[in-house]
Amino acid sequence: MKRRGILYCILLLTLSLTILLLPATPVQSAASPQQVLLLYDSLAKGTFKDGNVTELQRLLAAYSTKVTLRSLDQYEQGMLKNYSRVIMVRNEADILITNKSYIEDWEHYQGQYLHIGYNPPANLTKALQLTTDVIYDGSAELEIGQFSGIQAKVQDMPYIVASQAVKSYGQLSFAEEGLQAPYAVSKGNDTYAPYFEQGNVSTLGMAYVLKDWLHITAAPKMYLAIKEIYPFSDLQLLAETGERLYQLGIPFLASVRPVFSNTDYPAMQRYLVAMKSVQSSNGSILVNAPVVMPTISSSDHTLKGKMNDFINLLAENGLGPLGVGAEMHWSYDKEYSEAGMSFFDSVVLYPDEQIDYMEQSDTSKSFPSSLYSVPLEFLQALPTSNKVIPQLPMNTVITVDMPEDERQLEEMLQSLERNWVSFADYKQEEHQVVTDQNTISSLDGMISINGQPLSLDYTPETVDSDYRYTEEQQKSFTRLFNIQNQFFIVVIMISLLLFGGLLMIGYRLYRRKFLK
Repeated sequence: MKRRGILYCILLLTLSLTILLLPATPVQSAASPQQVLLLYDSLAKGTFKDGNVTELQRLLAAYSTKVTLRSLDQYEQGMLKNYSRVIMVRNEADILITNKSYIEDWEHYQGQYLHIGYNPPANLTKALQLTTDVIYDGSAELEIGQFSGIQAKVQDMPYIVASQAVKSYGQLSFAEEGLQAPYAVSKGNDTYAPYFEQGNVSTLGMAYVLKDWLHITAAPKMYLAIKEIYPFSDLQLLAETGERLYQLGIPFLASVRPVFSNTDYPAMQRYLVAMKSVQSSNGSILVNAPVVMPTISSSDHTLKGKMNDFINLLAENGLGPLGVGAEMHWSYDKEYSEAGMSFFDSVVLYPDEQIDYMEQSDTSKSFPSSLYSVPLEFLQALPTSNKVIPQLPMNTVITVDMPEDERQLEEMLQSLERNWVSFADYKQEEHQVVTDQNTISSLDGMISINGQPLSLDYTPETVDSDYRYTEEQQKSFTRLFNIQNQFFIVVIMISLLLFGGLLMIGYRLYRRKFLK
């Protein structure tokens, strides 16, 4: 027994020394986002390239990337060495790089580099053996991935004449010029895409380039979301919409606007009932960012508490929200991203309609699950050889506004039926929402609140509209005033009777006197 104990001690000591002597391996969280430095020479305001930097931010967000955005003029010494991936957007052919800090740092940069637009740097041109030219006015047709025949009008468009790249992405055809060229090329750490605009074929081309450049291997999915849902929407029509989609076998997201006050009113209770109906129709609840007034004070920091209370209200009523929907600039605002979005690890970023920063940041907040949103009309514009719409390279959500009447509902359903799209179920993926009182999560189609599975079955219920909207004020001397009122009524009636009697007596006396 003593020998066995000594052997055990020797074995344990040997294992301990082995572990201590092994080189330490840094642990990197699987959820740690990739970081990209996005530089640009100009935002090209008022030109056909206006908005391409913003569109690039949206595409990077769809790949769960954390982005730091800087103009070349704002570049600071040493920034390049902090990023293993850098994107440069050159929108102007005649703008020279004069920032000495960038020029010095660029000479030593060894990371992954993606150049978009004019004037690729000399070392990239040499590495790719690159030759370019410009089409000043014409039309281009893109073929990439499973898509072909996508056309767009182009102006001042640089394109690749020749290169010794290892890999090329897609093919651009210029029928008028009789030319063909790859959309983008890459070799080693260098990637070049000469052309990128917002809202045309190049957006799809850039999505494929970024997926490969960021080494994204996960299979993309497509979702359907209904937007613009408010407490004063036609909630019966909302419930019918959910039921009709359920009958068609289409899972969907309902992007609901939050309510921060009067949550005990019947209107709010009906809103919650409608959301339960949606949830039972294989719909997933998405909390849409609230409408923020442009004049909001920078000292108003109540958003976080309001969002926290609204999520808790949903959880208390058997509703499990799984993500947040917001315009893209929210992820670049310190206050909005923290106060409005930090409860969620999943987001749908919509295109910006009105940008109102409260505390703007040059670095975005990233999310493990982030969907690139496009309207239903985008699907309808894609040319296909059959009814089946191929998957886009990134996780995408097709958005439709809440129908206003039966006619719009029928039109929406017919559009979805015409385009054979395989929509995914949002709650099949992993999502988590955390407040001060509740942890809401989903996985494999099961939603749980604080570890307890949430039943998605729902029995329709009605809300009592007999509600006292203002509290009855406390009344003093009510009895006294009632007695007083009754007394004055009696006095007035007696006075009227006496006055009437005097009139009758006076009339008779006057009549007798007149007859005599």
